[in-house]
Amino acid sequence: MERINFDSEFVERIINGEKITTVRRGIKSYPVGRIVELTANGERFALAKVKKVVVKRVRELTDEDAIRDGFKSREELISALKRIYGDIRDDEFVTVVHFEVVK
Repeated sequence: MERINFDSEFVERIINGEKITTVRRGIKSYPVGRIVELTANGERFALAKVKKVVVKRVRELTDEDAIRDGFKSREELISALKRIYGDIRDDEFVTVVHFEVVK
């Protein structure tokens, strides 16, 4: 089973339904319609269905993207991406994975 790994700080937001997407650096392939494991620190905390996958550039991320990802604003999302990935440029591609926790 495929898995999507998260920092443990995001687990509660995902389980509560406050975070229904994840933004990943680069162009990634995720199986739309399939059930995947959601993990943190190597441990599964939920199963989720991949609903949609969208590739865009960092500069195209919106406040709506940020809110779906559990942040208050685009700026807060960009700040988190920089903390996770280091320097991330406006012209870089990111993959936005929309998911729904099923268990």
